[in-house]
Amino acid sequence: MSLSLRGDLRQDIIWAQIWFFVAFMFFVATLAMVHIQRAAPYGQANQVFLSGNPVSDADTKWLLKSIILCACGFRLILWFSTPELSDDIYRYVWEGKIFAAGWNPFVYAPENPSLTALRDAEIFPRINHPQLAAIYPPLSLFIFRLCAHVSSTVSAMKMTFILFDLFTIGILVRTLYALNMSSLNVIIYAWNPLVIVEFAGSGHLDSAGIFFLMLALYLFIKRKNLVSIITVTLSFLVKFLPVLFLPFMLGTRKALRLFVFGAIVALGYVPFVSAGEKIFDSLIHYSQRWVFNASVYEVAQFLCGDGLRARIISAAALFGLLLWFVLRRAVRAADVEPESIYRTVFILMGSTFVLTPVLYPWYLCWIIPLLVIIPNRAWLMLSGTVFLSYLVWKGYVETGIWKENVWVKIGEYTPFYSLLLYDSIRSFRQRNSIV
Repeated sequence: MSLSLRGDLRQDIIWAQIWFFVAFMFFVATLAMVHIQRAAPYGQANQVFLSGNPVSDADTKWLLKSIILCACGFRLILWFSTPELSDDIYRYVWEGKIFAAGWNPFVYAPENPSLTALRDAEIFPRINHPQLAAIYPPLSLFIFRLCAHVSSTVSAMKMTFILFDLFTIGILVRTLYALNMSSLNVIIYAWNPLVIVEFAGSGHLDSAGIFFLMLALYLFIKRKNLVSIITVTLSFLVKFLPVLFLPFMLGTRKALRLFVFGAIVALGYVPFVSAGEKIFDSLIHYSQRWVFNASVYEVAQFLCGDGLRARIISAAALFGLLLWFVLRRAVRAADVEPESIYRTVFILMGSTFVLTPVLYPWYLCWIIPLLVIIPNRAWLMLSGTVFLSYLVWKGYVETGIWKENVWVKIGEYTPFYSLLLYDSIRSFRQRNSIV
């Protein structure tokens, strides 16, 4: 709560780290009270426990309402704060503003002299990388534009993505019911401090992409395959990540659903065709040059001595894993458990984050709703330790140099990989033990 009352958190990043640590410890303590459960087989009820005692259906409903009410309260408090840890939202407001004014955001970078008349003293000076045109997919830009028609302000943009965040909570509750799981599991997402800070505090657009992805997965397990393809396409048109999961959501009529995906994507880009080959310039620039908070990629770069080779190795490893999943799916009969799609998405998404050259803290919010279905201690831990990556602001404020500290990365990733390895070994032994 104090975050909304502080000044520039970049100037006081140590205090922000302490605040986040306390909030995360409170969150973990709360999870320890609510026994998080996995999906039960169909036809078997899942008993909910609180502090070791059975909870009645009436109490569960009351607790769920309390969780959701508190989640809304946490987000409302941070809605009043000024985004300081990230300045992405100022670009959102700017691109919505120029798009609404009839300019193509893929053609005109913020510093373009043609846009001088649209500049102001509040938004324009805080736009990051003003030399680059838009990087976000079409649906993101349409969301920015819609918000600009209502109000070209940071508060309006933040509220837009807070609403998507809250819609995700609603979809997760419906999903838990569909999978015969405890609805109280939603607390993993609803109360996670990282989710609250990144969406209610910083107003990142990822909340929209996450909502559409979770909706697509829910529709998929409800056997509404065509509609699920439409919604996963919408998620892709917010952020490109969900394209990895498309092969596993096509069902039996693959050609038709691939056509639907391609048609919607093409329609999304039609309003921006005047950009021509420039339409992906910023994305290419980002994919070739950006490096931040990497783990396995950083090791690969150190061993190879070359960033390009490290990117090729990381991309090849991810492609190999994706291909293995596709072939496994083709050879074996489709998994009958409806939660199997969540496990596939979870593994592919987790592998992407492990291999990526760039892992901003808000990227990790994509995997947190999956932890509601597939609880995982290591990824839950990383949702807390990833906040340490913001310590890069300390050196930047003092010296003007953006440089990561290797000891910060060790502190961030050691608990994660230790837990991931330990739990993986334990799970392997349990599966292969002779009863």
